[in-house]
Amino acid sequence: MNINKSDSKNILGFFKGFGYAFKGILDCIKSERNMRFHIGAAALTIVLMQFYELSGGETSAVFICIGAVISLELLNTAIENTVDMICREKNPYAKTAKDCAAGAVLAAAAASVGVAVKLFWDTEKFAEIFSYFSERPWLAVFLIAGIILWLAWVFSAPVKNKTKDKDKNI
Repeated sequence: MNINKSDSKNILGFFKGFGYAFKGILDCIKSERNMRFHIGAAALTIVLMQFYELSGGETSAVFICIGAVISLELLNTAIENTVDMICREKNPYAKTAKDCAAGAVLAAAAASVGVAVKLFWDTEKFAEIFSYFSERPWLAVFLIAGIILWLAWVFSAPVKNKTKDKDKNI
């Protein structure tokens, strides 16, 4: 097999694209409180899924919901930043674009909550989970500490100055 210089550039470019994508995800996590909330909620969901005997389809539905919410949050951030960059004055179209993008995230999150209620709402399973953590208090402390750290991360990390955005285009 003979690899020429242009092929190696194409391969390098292909992998560089992954780097840009990961950087975009990390930038969104750093700058967007809602993304940090969604990431933590997804992690908690994945941990608690271990207590349920979900079918392959049910597990897939959970991961599709997680992917949809996170993807739409990334898209929402891209739309908001693009609108803010382009439109410096109040503009009803800019407001509609930003509101619709946020609405897309909300719709996916609401659908995800519906899926979660359908799959996870089981009072007997809740009692089993409570019993599991009661018998392993160090794990309960770890879980509670993780939730507290997640919420601290969500609400204490810096966010964009939203008051400037109000003056721009909404």
